[in-house]
Amino acid sequence: MKRIRKSILIFIILLGVLGLWYWADDMDYFQSDYKEYSLDEKRLFKWQDGDNDETLKKRYESNFSNDNYSFPRQKVHRIKLFKNIPMISAFSSKSVNKNKIDNFLMFCNDTSNFSWSETTWNISESEYYFRLYNQENKVVGKIYFCIDKCGMTSSIPFCPSMKFGTLSEIGRINIKRFIENQDNWE
Repeated sequence: MKRIRKSILIFIILLGVLGLWYWADDMDYFQSDYKEYSLDEKRLFKWQDGDNDETLKKRYESNFSNDNYSFPRQKVHRIKLFKNIPMISAFSSKSVNKNKIDNFLMFCNDTSNFSWSETTWNISESEYYFRLYNQENKVVGKIYFCIDKCGMTSSIPFCPSMKFGTLSEIGRINIKRFIENQDNWE
């Protein structure tokens, strides 16, 4: 009987540690260094009284070429791709070739890869996510892609060039090609 209780206790502790590890990994708890927007900057991209779709779009569009709002708002040294599978994703990563980092960043900041469609999805529906790291190996950006299922994206930090977070048809094709092209990976 003592062995059974001891086994159950060990199992519960192990489950707790795994749960904590998953949560910390998912939140980039120990390794994040995001350059988030100030409250005023966040307000600029939120729906405000008197807004309609066009006024909100114009505020976004006026900042498309503003380097202060480019993704991820700091220098990227390394990028890793993960399959979005809970607990297993940490073991499914692969790194983007150093000479392809700029191509990926250009994709993220190219407005033609995104459309104005409304997004109603949860990041758990995404197939992949990318983590972007700086020189100190801190996570400076993260972007989720739901490519085949719904065509949605979500990024940390937010980037107005990604519009409302929907991939355009060309954006779907481009990101699929990027992921599938073996020359892009170490």
